[in-house]
Amino acid sequence: MNFTLKHPVKLFDQTERYGPIHNILGIGDPHVTKIQNQWWMFFGGFQSNFKNNIFSAYLPAGEGLDCNEWKIMTDKDNPTKAKPLIANSAKGSWDYFGYHTPCFVSGFDEKGGRVERVYYTGRASKKVLDNQAPYSIGVIEKKEDNWVRYPQPIITGTAASPNVLEPKVRYYNGLWRMWYVTTVQETGKTGEPRYTIQYIESQNGLEDWSEPISLFNEDENYYDASVHQTPSSAFEMTVCRSTNLYGRTPFPPQGLWLLEGKKPNGDRNNWSSHPYELIECEAGEEWYKHGIAAPCAYYGENEHDRNTLYIFFTGVNERRNWAGITFTKLKEGKWPPFPSPFYFSIGKVECHKIV
Repeated sequence: MNFTLKHPVKLFDQTERYGPIHNILGIGDPHVTKIQNQWWMFFGGFQSNFKNNIFSAYLPAGEGLDCNEWKIMTDKDNPTKAKPLIANSAKGSWDYFGYHTPCFVSGFDEKGGRVERVYYTGRASKKVLDNQAPYSIGVIEKKEDNWVRYPQPIITGTAASPNVLEPKVRYYNGLWRMWYVTTVQETGKTGEPRYTIQYIESQNGLEDWSEPISLFNEDENYYDASVHQTPSSAFEMTVCRSTNLYGRTPFPPQGLWLLEGKKPNGDRNNWSSHPYELIECEAGEEWYKHGIAAPCAYYGENEHDRNTLYIFFTGVNERRNWAGITFTKLKEGKWPPFPSPFYFSIGKVECHKIV
């Protein structure tokens, strides 16, 4: 396995705001997918009401993943307002404080009918980090032209590890397959990251999931596991680590890695014993120097890029001082970002596979 990489590019930057759009203060966790003849990106957005929701962006119809002209979907009557997939849930709901880490999947139900879903992490705690209530995994399904949220979570944690999050779902070979993270608590300013990546599968993608298989344990500290198919019909998996949001030292090294496998499953022996490092964050630019999260990858569809792997991801900015960033922006004649303890970007890296 060998790749040559182009320089990663930013698509959206929290420190630069989002043009005329004013109802989202920060975005991240991109999931890119093709719907009919158009590429779409679903992402999580922190709103001006201080709750998270799911939004989308799109490329012009017919353009490939080498294009960077993504546009955020806005309200048809208000181009300054990004359009969420659905409204936030009611007070007291298990996901009242917001929806995170969307993953769009198209597959078939048990009756053979095609369904489109967005799996997501639901937040029950007001605090995003060092959370005081568990994260669970839910699903939104498209019913005709509307997105409908299932009222109850489909995956919950255990007493020993109450949080489940980062669902990465694929529909392969007649099964809904999910790789997800479980942890005691989302790591904040203190404590060591304690994450396990598990794998489950189901006939209908809603219930009767198989018993979880641990793919990566706490000692490896991987945080996301996103699987994609190769041009040769094998499989690859991109993984990253829990991001160093507060610039703590020491902290697990940040980066982006790739593994190969013959099957899309949770068997560690199926995947590369030594992940191939694509990006070392410490050696990169400031907009992702503190970590990479939520990778999502596809190979190109055209003759010129059939062996090019496009990986979309969240980058965590090394710069955290709002006053310093504000001073720089004002000197450049730009509006400063909304005050935040850390800043995200959505980026893309092109990896050309040497065959």
